[in-house]
Amino acid sequence: MTANNSEIERKNPFLMPYDTPYGATPYDRITLEHYIPAIKEGIKKEEEIIESICNSKEKPTFGNTIAALDYAGLMLGDIIGAFNAVANACSNDEILAIEEEMQQLYVAHKNNITLNESLFARVKAVYESDNSCLTTEQRRLLEQTYNSFVRNGANLTGEERNEYRALTERLATLAIRFQENCIKDTDAYTLHIIDKADLDGIPEDVVDAARNNAKENGQEGWLFTLHRPSYLPFITFCRNRELRKQMYMAYDTIGAKGNEYDNCGIVKEIVNCRLKLARLLGYNTNSDYILSERMAQNTDAVFSMLGKLTWSYMPTARKEIEEVTAFAKNSEDEDFDFQPWDFAYYSERLKEQKFNLTDEMVRPYFELNQAIYGAFYLATRLYGVTFKQNHDIPLFTPDAKVWEVYDYDGTYLALLYCDFYARKGKHAGAWMDSIKPQYKETTGVDHRPHITLSTNYRKPMPGKPTLLNHDEFNTLMHEFGHCLHGILSNVTYPSLCSPNVLWDFVEMPSQIMENFATEEEFLQHFAFHHKTGDNIPAETLQKIQEARTFNAGYQCIRQVRLGLLDQAWHNISQPFDGNVLEYEHTATEALKVLPHIAGTGITTNFGHIMSGGYSAGYYSYKWAEMLDADAFARFKEEGIMNMDVAQSFRDEILSKGDSEHPMTLYMRFRGHKPQIEPLLERDGIKTICPHL
Repeated sequence: MTANNSEIERKNPFLMPYDTPYGATPYDRITLEHYIPAIKEGIKKEEEIIESICNSKEKPTFGNTIAALDYAGLMLGDIIGAFNAVANACSNDEILAIEEEMQQLYVAHKNNITLNESLFARVKAVYESDNSCLTTEQRRLLEQTYNSFVRNGANLTGEERNEYRALTERLATLAIRFQENCIKDTDAYTLHIIDKADLDGIPEDVVDAARNNAKENGQEGWLFTLHRPSYLPFITFCRNRELRKQMYMAYDTIGAKGNEYDNCGIVKEIVNCRLKLARLLGYNTNSDYILSERMAQNTDAVFSMLGKLTWSYMPTARKEIEEVTAFAKNSEDEDFDFQPWDFAYYSERLKEQKFNLTDEMVRPYFELNQAIYGAFYLATRLYGVTFKQNHDIPLFTPDAKVWEVYDYDGTYLALLYCDFYARKGKHAGAWMDSIKPQYKETTGVDHRPHITLSTNYRKPMPGKPTLLNHDEFNTLMHEFGHCLHGILSNVTYPSLCSPNVLWDFVEMPSQIMENFATEEEFLQHFAFHHKTGDNIPAETLQKIQEARTFNAGYQCIRQVRLGLLDQAWHNISQPFDGNVLEYEHTATEALKVLPHIAGTGITTNFGHIMSGGYSAGYYSYKWAEMLDADAFARFKEEGIMNMDVAQSFRDEILSKGDSEHPMTLYMRFRGHKPQIEPLLERDGIKTICPHL
């Protein structure tokens, strides 16, 4: 029997003091029925604080208006952070329903804040006052708060306000439905193999996982899925070309199969709603609206960067494709019709031949627990922070683990939750998130963050280790970089804490960590064979380093193509009502390096731009690559383990959050504006655009 609402509220763990270490979320006492009542209570509490701000008879000041408003939503934010960890880790129909209701409540609540005329009048009064006495961080918060109100409709009047509410609430619903369709369409497809001969070429641990998957589903043989730990090794290693094609077609039509999970209609509505919203706020396109609050600032800068990268990388990309195609024809016959489902397979075979390097040669040296130790070792060596596993803190999923993080002087810094394994219902990819932010009370008490790190590694069979290939280790380093950004945050106001920075800066602290993944000075401390304990051989490491630029041109052009596709969807100036996949193909045809297959595309599964925070901002990954390559050049110049350089990076980048403009922070660390040459050099690119 379900408890009534009053009983749920009375016993709701969110509404009682947490009797857990470090105020950790008491997941062992929280059930799904607790979330919506808690959200409503969090909204109520913030509304009460805002009402007191608006009704104050005191003259509006930074303290009684801007700072008070920034602290007002902490309870609500913690509840949402706690729920997001669960929703991302193990979604199902009940969780999706809660997520949709929660989003509707939250968007309506945020609209009530930014469209509150009395509140905006006080914010505007502070903004237009003499603020010379404010600290740099306070001026940044004031500026960001005022701009947030303006960008979220505060200057709208009359019917425009109602239209703004309707559009934002509809977009929140559409984003959830888009992601829901992606998850369900991914989960719906399986490739059931009965004939063992069809497994030829696939690594043993992948085959074992597929057998176990079939067994768990009451089937004989082997069951492969579209989840990345299953799909990627299958498309890369399976010798059966017809089966590779089947998997490719299923994966590249996620959200576009014309079934109940089809996203084409949702895509149209999303981009059209975003266009209407941008127009309502005085911008010509959604891209203009988004980029006005980015480091790039406008579409000209984005297209300029994408154009320069295309000019520099395309000759290399074409040569790489020609080489892989020729290799495939030589392996098969001259009449071999090279197709996209062949690229990963023959590219991997060519890489093996050129560098005498395979994933199976690398995996034994990157056992997951040792890889985690390696990441922790690097954080200790660079920043002096240490990690201690806690077995008593409640978890949002049984697969997760949690570590306490301490500074070099023993001061507690954060909780780090790690959830490494793929499972049905878990969001695809890898990510970092915050359950609780870092901030300081006016009394000086420092509230430390609770951070999550999630990946989708293949869960090992009982008694066997999880062995990572080098790309998977790169992913761990990348997300751990995001985590360090959050862990080392040292700001006063919650909305400015790391990693709440401009979207085209947020990837830099994560991507810089990937540079260490090929450095011997780092790897020699943890990359040991999981059975023998031997160090990774020098010749294997050299091969990894040499192979780093393999297909660098292709990979860059692929990212540029995705950035261009993102801009194509968000630079429309008229409502879109065409064919989604045909538009995608037309918009990106100039960057096509592999044959186009009708009916396939990425838009309907492009969660970054349709349901995530990267609309009109996917270029950020390449922008951040330029930043991270240039920043790491300083580490290379002065020593990759140089603690003075690391301390400077911590002080000027990681700890600062959004307390200053990122370009100011970057130049303070690097001594100059970011330069693109280190990125080209790292990728082995010789054809440098003369206008770079």
